[in-house]
Formats: sequence, structure tokens, C-alpha cells
Amino acid sequence: MATRFHLLLRPLCFLVFTVLLAAIATQAQVPANATFHFINQGEFGDRIIEYDASYRVIRNDVYTFYTFPFRLCFYNTTPDSFIFAIRAGIPNDESLMRWVWDANRNDPVRENATLTFGRDGNFVLADVDGRVVWQTNTKNRGVTGIKMLPNGNLILHDKNGKFIWQSFDYPTDTLLVGQSIRIGGRYKLISRKSEIDGSDGPYSLVLDRTGLTMFLSHDGQLLTYGGWPGTDHGSRVTFAAEPENDNATAYELLLLVNQDTPRRRLLQVRPIRSARALNLNKLNYNATYSFLRLSHDGNLKAFTYYAKVSYLKWEESFAFFSSYFIRECALPSKCGAYGYCNRGMCVACPSPKGLLGWSESCAPPKTPPCSGGKGKFGYYKIVGVEHFLNPYKEDGEGPIKVGDCRAKCDRDCKCLGFIYKEYSSKCLRVPLLGTLIKDVNSSSVGYIKYSI
Repeated sequence: MATRFHLLLRPLCFLVFTVLLAAIATQAQVPANATFHFINQGEFGDRIIEYDASYRVIRNDVYTFYTFPFRLCFYNTTPDSFIFAIRAGIPNDESLMRWVWDANRNDPVRENATLTFGRDGNFVLADVDGRVVWQTNTKNRGVTGIKMLPNGNLILHDKNGKFIWQSFDYPTDTLLVGQSIRIGGRYKLISRKSEIDGSDGPYSLVLDRTGLTMFLSHDGQLLTYGGWPGTDHGSRVTFAAEPENDNATAYELLLLVNQDTPRRRLLQVRPIRSARALNLNKLNYNATYSFLRLSHDGNLKAFTYYAKVSYLKWEESFAFFSSYFIRECALPSKCGAYGYCNRGMCVACPSPKGLLGWSESCAPPKTPPCSGGKGKFGYYKIVGVEHFLNPYKEDGEGPIKVGDCRAKCDRDCKCLGFIYKEYSSKCLRVPLLGTLIKDVNSSSVGYIKYSI
């Protein structure tokens, strides 16, 4: 009898369970009047915009996607090659507006591409041929709405307001106030290739247990050129702008570290007792609307919106390579492909004939095809020079004789030259030349490889 009862009960339980699931799924759907389907077409905006881009504002009868000063747009820097992005700026003030987040910069879409937010809660960008280029992967995950927050964070949320997806989890080259870099693959900054080409460039800002480090990717190698390496800063670092005092008459730009423990400040605009604080710049105005960007040239800069000026309202409020922080000549791209830099200026183009006048056409010397040291090449000498890698490589290996250092560079196909410290007998072989830095110490000598 009991067995027969259980056999009857099972289908009933399954039916109840199915009904409950259906009810939950129905409750979790996006309301029909909150969905949208936007087609990338129509007139372009006429405001001054970063990268000299053309742009279209994304809005419809339900959504404006504007929360001062952030707005959703499509923009392009080359014809018929659009990026879905977040813009920061106030159109009526006639100041340059900025792009602070990109969804698909490595895979632009064309005219008549579509942006769809459906009842299943997925947010999808598809090209004109229907190919899905980008999506939030939030289908049937309980999303009920989409919103642009006052801090520039685009979110998809459930019926209780919980974030299911947020743009802050997918940084590109920019951090807004409150946004973090974390340990993990996607939580880093990657520069653009150029102002015109928005795809991933060679520079990155990465957090791991060895530090917060700026890297230059070259020929399969990650070369350290800046940042704060050598210290464990915790699992995330957050860009912040906080009042310096109770009256909020001045603000501090900060990078907050080790937030799982009592707070420590890595970037700090004024000295404090913590040995982990680095001084930047104090802003004597509200810095709430600020962003930190890894620029296409590799410099790390902050910009802050200052409304009380008539133009250029996005003021540069911090630069890693600058006259007040880290010497400008240490930026690998300071002199373009090649150059000799002193006190922030490109003063010469090194050559076998000596130091010639610098121009943007200055280029590294040609080297022969790799032949394991048997090619016809020589080295020309530059006295009083340093490489951007020197501080991060402890001047290289050694002690070693200069002849042995040269022999190693001879055999190394990736070696374009070396910096030899005569006082310590240390040798730094370099795979990239870029900007060479004048060193007041004449015992720091550069040897640059060239074809004979």
C-alpha cells in the first residue's frame, strides 16, 4: 500500500516542482516594457569628443541611459567600425567629452548593428549580419532591469537590486572612482594601440602578489617599466577620490590597497605616517568625477572634471611619468621609437656617428638577420646612459667583464644592445631600445648593436 502511495506521490511532486520553477522563471524575467532593441543608425552627435570620434547616443522611449555625467553611446574613429561605450562629459559646457569604458574595442561592429536587452535578461551586441560580438551572458539569471549608476557603472540587476553583471568588473584602459583592479585575468588595464586604433595596445597595469606593475609587451616578453612592483598589495586595488577634510574643500586621489585588512593607502596626495603611502597631488576642488587611465603611450594619468573653468574641464590631475613623480624620460615611448632623453626632453638621436639632432623620424639601427653571433655587426658606444629597465632589473647580471657581456649579446638574437655599469661590472642586455635616459654617471655606458 505504501509503495503504491509513493508511486502516486512522485509525479505529483515533480509537477509541483515544475510549476514552482516556472513561477520563479516568470518572476525573474525582464518586464516587457523594460526591454529594448536599438539599431546603430541615424545622425551623429555634434559635440567635441575624445579621439575626434563620431558618435551616436543610445536612448529610446524607456531609457535615456544618462546619469550625470555618464551616457551610453556608439562611437567610431574609422568609418563603419563602431564601439559600444560609456561616455563621460556634459554636452552643454562645450568641453571635450571622454570615453571611459568600451565593450567591444577589439571587435567593432558596423552600421545597423543591434543592441538588445531581452526578457531573458541578456544584454547582446550583434553585428549587422547577426553575429554576436559581445554579451553579458546573463540569460535566465534573474535579471529584471538595467541601469546606469551615478559613478558610471552600468549594471544589470535582479528584483532585489542585486548586481548580476556590472561594467566595473570589465575594465579596459580606464578606472572610474570606485572601480578596482584585481588579481585575475580580466581585472587589469590595457592601453589602446593609438588614438585611432582602440584595440589592445602593448601596455598593461596588472595586479598580482608581486605588486601593481606596469608592463610593456614586446616580442613575447613582458618588460616592467613602472608601477609599484615588489610589494603584495592584496587582492584588489581601488581608485578613489576622497575629501581631505570634513569641509570637503580639498580632495585626495588614492589607490586603496589591502582592503581585506585595515585600510592602507598606496597612492596618497599628502604624506601620512604609513610607509606604504606615495605622495601625488592634492586637488583644491571636488574630485568626485575623476578617472585613471593607462594611455596609449604607456603613461598612467588621472583626469578630473573641474567645472569652474571655461574650457579643458577634464584637467590632468596626475601623471606617473612627469616632472613631479617619476622622471619623464623613463617612459619608454617618450622619444618614440628611439631617442636620447634628458630632463624630459628628447635631445639627441644616437648613431654610429655620435649623437645627432633628434626628430620623430629617429629610429633604432638596423641589425643583421639572426645567426647566433656570426652576423656582420658592431656596437657603437654612448657614455652616460641608462635604460628604462635598469631600475627594475637591478642593473642586470654581474659582476661580468664587458667583453663577456658583449659576447652574450652577440649570441642573443633578441639583444639590441646592453648597458654596462663600469663601477659595479653589471650588464643589462635589452631587447628594446626606445627612449635612452641620460645618466650623470659617465661610468654607465650603452653599447648599441648595428649592422656593419
